[in-house]
Amino acid sequence: MSTNPIIENALAVPRVLKTLTAARGFDKTSSAPRSTPGQSQFNMRSAMDLDPRLGKALSKLSFRNTPSSAWKLSDPASSRFIDLSEIDDAVAGVQRDGCYVFKKVVDPSISTAIREFAEQAPCIARGANAAPLIYPRAAPQVGRYDLDETTGLQCAEVQEFATDPAMALVAQKYLGQPVVMDEIAFWWTTTQRAEDANLNAQMFHQDRDRLSFLKFFIFLTDVTPETGPHVYLKGSHRKIPWNLRKDGRISDDAVRSAGLWSNVVELYGPAGTVMAVDTIGLHKGKTPTAGDRLALESEFSTSLFGNDYERPAFTPTDLVRERFAEMPWVLQRYSDSIN
Repeated sequence: MSTNPIIENALAVPRVLKTLTAARGFDKTSSAPRSTPGQSQFNMRSAMDLDPRLGKALSKLSFRNTPSSAWKLSDPASSRFIDLSEIDDAVAGVQRDGCYVFKKVVDPSISTAIREFAEQAPCIARGANAAPLIYPRAAPQVGRYDLDETTGLQCAEVQEFATDPAMALVAQKYLGQPVVMDEIAFWWTTTQRAEDANLNAQMFHQDRDRLSFLKFFIFLTDVTPETGPHVYLKGSHRKIPWNLRKDGRISDDAVRSAGLWSNVVELYGPAGTVMAVDTIGLHKGKTPTAGDRLALESEFSTSLFGNDYERPAFTPTDLVRERFAEMPWVLQRYSDSIN
C-alpha cells in the first residue's frame, strides 16, 4: 500500500521545526555535546524525507555561532591527496552532479602504506558477531570487514588523509559554512554473501547522519566494474522523486521504474583514486564479482549535531599537531588526543 505524499509531508513539517530547535540548541553550547538525543536524531532523519536539500537549509539557519576563526584553514599546499588546481572544479562538479573524481592519482607509496596497514590491523566482520580479526583476504567469510576509527588512526597516512586541509577547503566551499572533521570509515568489501547487500550498504540509500556534509573516498586497491565500484545517482543530491525519498534501502528496480537509470554512474579507478561525494544523494557500493576492495572515507560536516560520534584515541603525528594548531575548529573532535 503506497503512502499518501500529502499526509507524509504534513507529518514531516513539525519534525523540521523540532530539528531546527534542537540544532540551534546544540550550537549554543560552549562545547559540542558528546551526543544528540535519539528523538532529535529521528526527527532529523525523518524531516529529510521532504527534500534532499533540506539538511543544508537547516544547517545554515542553525549553526550561526561559529567564530570567524572557524573559516581559517591551514595552508593546503601540503596536500598529498588532491591537486590544488582541481579544487574549484571539484566544487563545481559536486554542485552539478553530486560527485567528482579527482584526476590526480595519489602516489603509490601512500596507498600501498595504507593498504599494508589494513592487511595487518584488526577488523570487524560485519554481521558476524565475532571478535576482531586480521582480514582473511584469502578466504573471507562475510561481505564487509570494518576497521574502526581508533584502529585506522594508528596509521600515519590515514591521519594525514583525515586531516587534509585541501579537502576541508573543498567541503567548506561546497557547503558554504565552516566545517568539522566528522568521521572516518575504513573497510574491505568482498564477493561473499551478496544477500547481505542491505547490511553492507550495497543497495541505494541516503546518508542522513548529519544535516550538511561532504565525503571523500580513496580507493586503496585497484577498483574496476567487477571489484565493487561506488555507484551514484547523479543529481539526486538536489532532487529525488517522492517514491524514492525514504530513510532506508532502495532497489535498482525502483530507480529504473522512476526512469532515472540513465543518471546512474559507476565510479572506479586505480589504487589512489580520490572522490568527493555528497552522499545525501542516492548511492551504494556495488557488490564485487571478483577480488575485493579496500576504501577509506573521511567526512566533513557543518556541525556534529546528529548521529552519535566517538572521540578516537590515537597518538598524533607532528603533521597532525601542526594542522590542529592552525585549524582547531576543523579538528575539534580530535582535541582529546592532541591536547
